[in-house]
Amino acid sequence: MNTLAHLYLSGNDPDLILGNFIGDSIRGEQFNRLNPQVQQGVLLHRQVDRYTDAHPVFRGLSSLMREDFGRYCSVVADVFMDHFLAKDWHRYHQQPLVDYTDWIKCILAPRIRACPTRSQRFFDYLSRTDTLLHYRSTSGINQTLSQMAQRTRFNSGMEKSGEVLARLYPQLQNGFDDFFPQLVAYAEHQRHSPTPQAKQVSSQAEPALAS
Repeated sequence: MNTLAHLYLSGNDPDLILGNFIGDSIRGEQFNRLNPQVQQGVLLHRQVDRYTDAHPVFRGLSSLMREDFGRYCSVVADVFMDHFLAKDWHRYHQQPLVDYTDWIKCILAPRIRACPTRSQRFFDYLSRTDTLLHYRSTSGINQTLSQMAQRTRFNSGMEKSGEVLARLYPQLQNGFDDFFPQLVAYAEHQRHSPTPQAKQVSSQAEPALAS
């Protein structure tokens, strides 16, 4: 799943939200220097990603777009899932999306400067562009993925994501409606389960850490 879904699946705990937000940036010994609840947020991010990537519905949605996006089909599917969550946000959360994103900024802003540089840059980008709000529209999704296409090492085709989203909209909407409630239930279970000791996934490190 992409950024909005990861934040939503963290619930209301600020430490879980922070850990989930920085989950892709944490490497090696960085993890051990986080407080336990932020560690749980990092683990939740990884658990959600593994569950999503292995789920037959998500794999089926990704395969629908393999000819369009090749190896990036699952990346595009992640962002498309955020579109359906943002578009129908009122079905999942009592706060309007604009209020929710402001709340998220207030939670992350005081602590983000102690996080890895990659997370700081991403937070600044989201704050500056309000990208999570733009996910509500197909044009916003197309703009986001077109920008991502410029940073990929290979030809991704992501600049045509708006066209593909429009073409496959009913199938993708139905897939999201089937898959997302299962993911919500999984994430809720993981949030309330004892946190296992995490394995370090990389020896790479960045100098700054959050706590």
